[in-house]
Amino acid sequence: MSFRWLAVRVLAPVVTVALVLAAEALGIIYWIEHRPAGTQTPLWLVSVGGIAAAVLLVALFMLVLHQQWIKPTRHLAAAAELMADGQWNARVDLLGSDDIRFLAGKMNLLASHAQNQLEEIGKQRRDLRSLVDTLPDPIFVTDNAGRVLLANGPAAQLLELSPTQLIGKKTVSVVSDEPLLQLLDAARNSAEGGIQREVRLLRRGQRLTYQAVATPTAVGGVLLLLRDVSTMAVTLQMKTDFVANASHELRTPLAAIKIAMETLRDVHIDDPPQSDRCINIIEGHVKRLEEILRDLLDLSRLESPDVEPSLAEVKLWDLFAVVRATMGAAAREKNVELRFSDETTLAQTFRSDERLLHLVLKNLVENSVKFTPAGGTIHIALTSADGGVALSVADTGIGIPPEHRDRVFERFYQVDPARSGTAGRGTGLGLAIVKHAVAALGGTVRLESTVGKGTTVTCLLPQA
Repeated sequence: MSFRWLAVRVLAPVVTVALVLAAEALGIIYWIEHRPAGTQTPLWLVSVGGIAAAVLLVALFMLVLHQQWIKPTRHLAAAAELMADGQWNARVDLLGSDDIRFLAGKMNLLASHAQNQLEEIGKQRRDLRSLVDTLPDPIFVTDNAGRVLLANGPAAQLLELSPTQLIGKKTVSVVSDEPLLQLLDAARNSAEGGIQREVRLLRRGQRLTYQAVATPTAVGGVLLLLRDVSTMAVTLQMKTDFVANASHELRTPLAAIKIAMETLRDVHIDDPPQSDRCINIIEGHVKRLEEILRDLLDLSRLESPDVEPSLAEVKLWDLFAVVRATMGAAAREKNVELRFSDETTLAQTFRSDERLLHLVLKNLVENSVKFTPAGGTIHIALTSADGGVALSVADTGIGIPPEHRDRVFERFYQVDPARSGTAGRGTGLGLAIVKHAVAALGGTVRLESTVGKGTTVTCLLPQA
């Protein structure tokens, strides 16, 4: 019990009653001493009347005090407690004296301004949240204690959690990637501002590359933005590999031609057999250079964004006849049998780009002939598929190991590195050409292979 409560609730009324009674007593004494002669009014009656009048005055005074000050003050205190708890919609009734009403009006005005500002802040926060959620890049915001204050959908997806599971949690409990934790700590302790760093993460067997920017916040936390540059990194790596592989593929035949020319210059008169061998070497590697350049030109045309299929009715018989004419001799030389769809299927026609289909079949059959041992078979077929056709080439060749199947469609990639640069082998561009040609037709490529049993490549093409 505070002294203020005691003063307002007890001492003030007691003092007031005491003063009134003292004044009444003085008045009675004065009346007794100065009452007119012959007055018959009893003293007790005068005392009772005085006391009653004093009590009435005190009651009236307390009523006015309660209505004008005590009750409005209680309303002010109750409203202040609600506002302190964050209930800024609370209002104070304009009761009591002018000063109390003035103070109540100011409190209501303060509450109204605070409520408007909180609503505006809430709206801005919702807009910011919507904006952050629409961004494709993961975004984290932490406080000075390392707790997550904000995380958008991509960030939650990266950490394989929901946004509600992230908010309020310590970063060390929700982030398991050491590069991210190190970056957050470095940014929190940095005195130079933001930190940029390339971060590599592993998710479901896939390696992701992010350009990370960590910026300290005004409250001692960190704003972390991760920009996914995996595609760019893969493209850059493919470009680097392409330049290296192309240089290697071109250097090998050029070096062989150079050696053969030097040898031929020394023995072209004295050793005719050696001269013939040199000429054959030169001829073989010149053909290989022609193949590489031809495949590079085909691949360059197919990778152009301006490539558009020239659609027309394609007869399956004519399509397979070209394959027989171009690849029949090579297949017979290796004692590999080419098998085609039955006669009823060969009579079919469908709408597509005949030039691109020839390119696809040529490269697929050429690969199958090269990697199918003598006595094997290559089956070329066209069947109906969902909303289109499926063009497949299946061989009984050496097959492709599982670790290489995702990369065989890369340019210059070869399963057996020992084959690279060997005359008579592939350029490593055939399946890359197939992939881009099928993509130009709006289709997809599927590869199935078993080591030692063979490979099947199926091109799913939509009906134009």
